[in-house]
Amino acid sequence: TISFQRDMFCLRAAGSPAKRALALLVTKRAQKRRRTFSVLSSSPIASSSSSSSVPLKNTGTTTTTTEIPSEKRPARVEHCDLKSLSNNKKLSEALHGEITDVTERYFQALIEFGAVYISDELEEDFQLEPNTVKHKMKRIRSDVILPAGSRHYVRAHVNPRRFLAAGETRWMDCILKETDDFVVVMKPSGLPVSPSVDNAKENVLRCVWSALRVGNENDDEATKLFPTHRLDVTTSGVVVVAKNSKAASIFSKILRDGFVEKQYLALTENPAKIGLMTHEYEPSERTIGKGARTVKMKTLKLSEDDTASYLKKKTQIPSNVAILRVEKSEPVAVNGKTFYENTVKLITGRTHQIRAQFSKENLALINDCLYLNANDGETAPPRVPEPEEKIGLHALSLKINAETSLGPKGVEFRAENDIWWRSS
Repeated sequence: TISFQRDMFCLRAAGSPAKRALALLVTKRAQKRRRTFSVLSSSPIASSSSSSSVPLKNTGTTTTTTEIPSEKRPARVEHCDLKSLSNNKKLSEALHGEITDVTERYFQALIEFGAVYISDELEEDFQLEPNTVKHKMKRIRSDVILPAGSRHYVRAHVNPRRFLAAGETRWMDCILKETDDFVVVMKPSGLPVSPSVDNAKENVLRCVWSALRVGNENDDEATKLFPTHRLDVTTSGVVVVAKNSKAASIFSKILRDGFVEKQYLALTENPAKIGLMTHEYEPSERTIGKGARTVKMKTLKLSEDDTASYLKKKTQIPSNVAILRVEKSEPVAVNGKTFYENTVKLITGRTHQIRAQFSKENLALINDCLYLNANDGETAPPRVPEPEEKIGLHALSLKINAETSLGPKGVEFRAENDIWWRSS
């Protein structure tokens, strides 16, 4: 269950009494849904899914049911220099020999979960230093045999982050349209589009593939569906995935050329002003141990000529400019409180754009613990919302102004069901 300390932390970050009440409602619902999942065995992935230069063989064994804890645990990453093996040994066995407080069976589960990486075979005199073999690391999805005398650098994420929405969702009900090239999905809140660094099972690509069984059974799961764009973990709504790399490239170009219109719903405590929001966009550098990665927005006044030019041809907009249009702002009752549902059309598509721009205007989205209002006066530092902490953001529609296998120019897909605050 969610700890009392974390509940209170979320409530402190929520701000006003109305927002605290709503945060408590969402947290309680998440607690009711929480349960422990088992990692079910799957067919061993062919050893070709590992680096071809690593002479590893599949063990041919599978894990029946080994529990990966569903509750959040402190991050733990183990780094092992596996060398001087006296005989052939399973990777899970070799890891247990180095990290004795983790069982061999649990390492097998971590491997299937996508939480273990292995390097190419290293020379005996290779000087192992931080990041020296990072570019050679490969996620491995089945237990393998390490040949006697071989040397490998292995990284294991012992406490992988869980996205329980993957197992709570009826994925066939989330398919809005499927063609030979694409699948349009209503993404639920609570999981990423693509595999995370320590979890290759609980994501949209893998779950949709599992529901539809796209591609060749002998293919690596990572190559069966391809992302064309992304939504944050705690954001729900329309997302398009591709069935092959060519289709993914085509759709990515359509996006870059400005032929896709995206409309979102943003839930705030106060109404947003109708019209354009323009800001200077500054992404932060990814740092380790220094808090969450965020983007910064600075107030930006565009001339009428620049505004007209940018709206006419989006490809001319500089990469450091973020623009959106608030089309509507209407009151909505959520759990007996009044909030505002803002309909937003993206003009540019920057990382965390709506969250960061609304925060800059002191219109922080409900339950967003990462982008707070500048004048909230909160003492709690910003943090990444947990997967179960639904924020007030939903990708309502996606309109494609180009011909694809999804339909003629102007085809539109909408996700108007399962918007969490409308069912509160």
